[in-house]
Amino acid sequence: MKAGRLQTICRHVLERWVTLVCRWPAATVLLSLLVAGVAGWYASTHLGINTSTTDMISPDVPFRQHTETYRKAFPFIDDQIVVVVDAGGPERADAAALRLAELLRQRTDVLHGVEVPSADPYFDRYGLLFLKPEALQDLATRLAGAQAALGLLSTDPSLGGLADMLDLVLGRVEEGAPAELRRLLDAMASATEQVAEGRPGHLSWTGLVAGDGMGRLGNRRFVLVRPVVDNATLARGRPALDAVRAAIADLQREESGQGVTARVTGTVALRQTELDTVAAGATIASVLSFLLVSLVLIVGIRSVRMIGAILLTLVVGLLWTSGIAALTVGQLNLISVTFAVMFFGLGDDFGGHLGLRYQEELVAGGSDGSGGTPARLAAERATVAVGPALTLSALCAAIGFVSFVPTDYRGLAEFGIISGLGMGVALFTSVTVLPALLTLLSPGPGTRAEVRENFAFAGWIDRNSRGILAVGGLAFLAAAALLPHARLDANPLNLQDETAEAVRTYRDLANSPDTSPYGVNILADDLDSANAAAERLRGLPGVGQVRTASSYIPSQQDEKLATIGDLALILAPSLSAPRIPPPGDPVEALERLRASLSQHGDLPETRRFAEAVARLPVETEVAAALDRALTGSLPALLDRLAQGLEAERPATLEDLPPSLLRRWIADDGRARIEVLPDRDISDSRAMAAFADPILAAEPTAVGAPVTVTEASRIILASFGQAVAVSLGAIVLLLIAVQGSATGIALILAPLIVASIYTLAASVLLGMPFNFANIIVIPLLFGLGVSSSIHMVMRGQDLLGARTPGRRFGVDLLVTSTPRAVLLTALTTSTAFATLAVSNHHGLSSMGILLAIAILATVVCALVLLPALMIQLERMRR
Repeated sequence: MKAGRLQTICRHVLERWVTLVCRWPAATVLLSLLVAGVAGWYASTHLGINTSTTDMISPDVPFRQHTETYRKAFPFIDDQIVVVVDAGGPERADAAALRLAELLRQRTDVLHGVEVPSADPYFDRYGLLFLKPEALQDLATRLAGAQAALGLLSTDPSLGGLADMLDLVLGRVEEGAPAELRRLLDAMASATEQVAEGRPGHLSWTGLVAGDGMGRLGNRRFVLVRPVVDNATLARGRPALDAVRAAIADLQREESGQGVTARVTGTVALRQTELDTVAAGATIASVLSFLLVSLVLIVGIRSVRMIGAILLTLVVGLLWTSGIAALTVGQLNLISVTFAVMFFGLGDDFGGHLGLRYQEELVAGGSDGSGGTPARLAAERATVAVGPALTLSALCAAIGFVSFVPTDYRGLAEFGIISGLGMGVALFTSVTVLPALLTLLSPGPGTRAEVRENFAFAGWIDRNSRGILAVGGLAFLAAAALLPHARLDANPLNLQDETAEAVRTYRDLANSPDTSPYGVNILADDLDSANAAAERLRGLPGVGQVRTASSYIPSQQDEKLATIGDLALILAPSLSAPRIPPPGDPVEALERLRASLSQHGDLPETRRFAEAVARLPVETEVAAALDRALTGSLPALLDRLAQGLEAERPATLEDLPPSLLRRWIADDGRARIEVLPDRDISDSRAMAAFADPILAAEPTAVGAPVTVTEASRIILASFGQAVAVSLGAIVLLLIAVQGSATGIALILAPLIVASIYTLAASVLLGMPFNFANIIVIPLLFGLGVSSSIHMVMRGQDLLGARTPGRRFGVDLLVTSTPRAVLLTALTTSTAFATLAVSNHHGLSSMGILLAIAILATVVCALVLLPALMIQLERMRR
């Protein structure tokens, strides 16, 4: 295990450099602080933020190009806010959605488009034509049978007209009352009971009378909002979202919003939620990492001035790195915002090793006659002694970071460039600023740690080295058996805070095939081509609905128009009769209703209704509340029914409203096809099963399932490339630096073992790899190699100057190197673990797995590696 020639050259260069630095320590520190100030100012004014998760994949890959083509054709579909409005009935949902849209249109400062797709008159006029022929015939039969009742209600759609209608209908009921009447009476009783309890009641006439016909949309409506966004800030869509939430609050204070639920989701809301989560998590983690690193250094080094010098060096290095990031990459993304955590976690490694070696040199020397060397001489010796190992460690760490640069994973490539350059900065400041500070501050050796435990640990490793290797080998095989269960989950939604409203609402929509946000979109040359492609796609596995613009043109219209025409002959005279203005005081109508119910109490539902009405006090406000509860939605039903009966000709493409048509046919005539799944496909494996057949038929398909599926393949390919690049580059670097093949093997062995342990840990913790934590294994090679390098190179130094009769393993393990390895590993893993506080599962899992990886490498470096080195030394002897 002989050291290479490059180590000697590195020592000579470091010796000259640190001599110069320590000769002019004050000037060195002042100049460094000046540069740090300039770098910090430049970063604050020039370092931007790109908040797009899609841009984390190279724009040159095919699916990104297809997505960009689709966005140019339909630019308003992607960046939108979706408000999901739920109410106690379709009429209330309609009224709430329209009122919310009215409130939102007032905020032209942050919103530039609001639509309620279901509110267009087209759907009122042609709504009956969307029913199946048998459903339309059933509706026509029921409405024709209720012609007399509808006539009374159309003339007087108030509590008084309802009393007259019930008096007419109940007077004709003898035995075998129709189920529709029983259901109506029961619903009226429920609404009246709510009014009697002081709660707002509501009776949905559309749901009762029209059934699945005119109530085809259920009790849910969507309001689509086009916001003004700013991609250059973390508050990308927050002003628009705040405006939407303020409008929702205003709506819910109004009468039309009572009992209405409005939830916000959509791409803008999801992205802003992720940005807020990431920013908060990164900020907290950065502060925590600095504090915890400081705490670990206090425990490990036990010298206030030494710790102050190391922390000041870290801050200077972070400011330099920020300025370099602004100068080179120019922007941060959702991963690279954590570069400060990375810098604190790794930059302190250099200071920790150099500081502990400084203390060792300070105690071991005696040139000043007092039992210790001067601070300057100790700083110079320590820098020259650990400098080669620090340099090699920094290079390997940089390799681990930049290993993603040649891949299509642009997000990690940018993060790698910033952090890789940061490792160079950390090395430079550690051999420049830190020695100068040590010379100026002259910290003492700190409180001496008891060495009894060090000798006990060293002796235990020396005596049990063979058994340690056997146990480590068995653990390695057990961990390797878990590798087939490791998986990748590239669905970005699964990384977000599941308690956030936007995420919960998005998942709720995904539960239903009719509202699934996981649609796949395809561009066809024209509508005819789109319709032809839609027919082919309908037979694919997992496909639920396939929509084009033609899907909004009813089928079998001639047959349905005949049914509507017959119904219009019966109902049109009644529905077109002039309405009587409602009386000023509804108390009289309440009395009439009571009288009617008291005369016709044969049915259980009638008795329940009568009892509920009897509980009401005879007051104007109460009567008005009952009027609103029982008949408030009645005019809307009658109006929509009258409009639906006006359909006299088939609907055509020209009848489609422009707001709907532009969502399906682009300005240049290209037509959109939307393919929806037949189930919830939130799992990335289910997305791949849905998207792959579609991509095989239509390679230009885009949408969330395609993005997740294709991004998964790119991430996996990038992972393989990054591992190969990092491992290959580290091996080549070690070959160039190390003069011993055995030394290279000893450095790499703990990395291989630790990587298998880390992969097994991801399986045991149920923590799949994702777009953020996929960097863990390549980083493990770059970061974990530091511990092995320090141990192997210190062992080589000891072998070169070994005294006969001494035990090699004990000599190695009682030096400051194992303590420095342990200390720096603790600070690094602690800093990384602070990311676990983030509610963003991508960042939190990255922090947890990185902490596990670093701890695995230090266990391998301090336990398995010394045992292996001891056995090899015994074999050599």
